[in-house]
Amino acid sequence: MGANSSNPDSRDPSTSGLSGKNAPGFARQLANVLDLPFVLVGAVVIGAGAGYFLDRRLHTAPWLALLLGAAGFAGGIYEVLRRLTGRRQRDGQ
Repeated sequence: MGANSSNPDSRDPSTSGLSGKNAPGFARQLANVLDLPFVLVGAVVIGAGAGYFLDRRLHTAPWLALLLGAAGFAGGIYEVLRRLTGRRQRDGQ
């Protein structure tokens, strides 16, 4: 049997997605994807936490916590979609 191109052991390592020049790109993409849940949850927690603090100070419970939590959720969804579509602001523009 000669070199069979369908044999996975005979593949060129440079064509693999995890070796060579592609490894840093894969790691960067993986890091970006793993960051998304924290962006979404963090925005909600910060918004709801600020609302809870203001509710205690202004005696308006639970309205500001709900309102700012919803605003945090909307901001988190916006940021996740912005990161997924690749729309990033350029410096100075």
